Amino acid sequence: MTHASNSSAVHLGWSVPRGHVEPAHGPQAKDGGPLRAAYFGCLGGLVVVATVYGLVAEDAYRLVPALTRQTWRAQDAVTLLLVPVLLWSSRRARAGSLSGHLLTTGIALWLAYCYAHLSIGAPLNPLFLVYVAILGLAGFATLDGVVRLDVTATSPAFGRAPRRAATWLLTAGGIGTAALWLTEIIGAWPDGRPPNLHLSELPNPTWVLDLAWTIPMSLGAAALVLRRHAAGPVLAAVMLVFLLVLSASMVVVTPLAWAAGLQTDPGVRNQIIVFTVLFTILGAVEAWLLAMGQRRMGTVTASWLRAGWWPTAT
Repeated sequence: MTHASNSSAVHLGWSVPRGHVEPAHGPQAKDGGPLRAAYFGCLGGLVVVATVYGLVAEDAYRLVPALTRQTWRAQDAVTLLLVPVLLWSSRRARAGSLSGHLLTTGIALWLAYCYAHLSIGAPLNPLFLVYVAILGLAGFATLDGVVRLDVTATSPAFGRAPRRAATWLLTAGGIGTAALWLTEIIGAWPDGRPPNLHLSELPNPTWVLDLAWTIPMSLGAAALVLRRHAAGPVLAAVMLVFLLVLSASMVVVTPLAWAAGLQTDPGVRNQIIVFTVLFTILGAVEAWLLAMGQRRMGTVTASWLRAGWWPTAT
């Protein structure tokens, strides 16, 4: 893997020698660059199929509560709009953009999370294998996007990042979500059953994915940022992209729920109002943090993408 020369500078993942633009990470996918365009083209095509099915098929999310159905349809709508963003950001990453790489990885994390939900939580439908395929492709893209980053090389890019604000948001979000779910689960023991149980009284898949996956990621990223570990800003950026998409999806639930007439139930109406206000505020903060991080992104002078997950003998 080649490195940028000392006479060139890399800004936002781009190497800028005199007179031309050159990728910061050196070789392209065949020599260890980001995943190929065909990979994300395949992933994006599958996402289009799955989201359109969820939006137009009446029985796509049968048997689940009405609010859950509209929540998943809101996720479909937002995720469908993300497909061109994913294709654009992955192209930027292949051209050498560090910010494009982080955006791609954050979107991949969102896709893995969404389709883990549908793979284990939605009643079986004709798109089940598509959900599993998206989960596998997006999960691999997330791991590949994080593991292969040389965080020591990327650390100069985050010298002026809004670390304190990001730490507070990730910590508060992780603890708040954990408290919400644990209050429901533990509060029902030993004799009762918690609310929000899923089909056939199975545990809610959101509990599983949040408590085992996204909450530890949020708190871990916050801890690394607080300790000024080189991996902290990278993981924080990926999580902020994920959380921004989540916030946007929750805001979109409101018009869909209203169109379905769910506001006639006072309990559901109050829940929708609270979620709309909460996720509008969170989304604005997340977008501000990402914009500030992008604006303050510094210069990187070394290649930031490793050729593989593990070192190889030379």
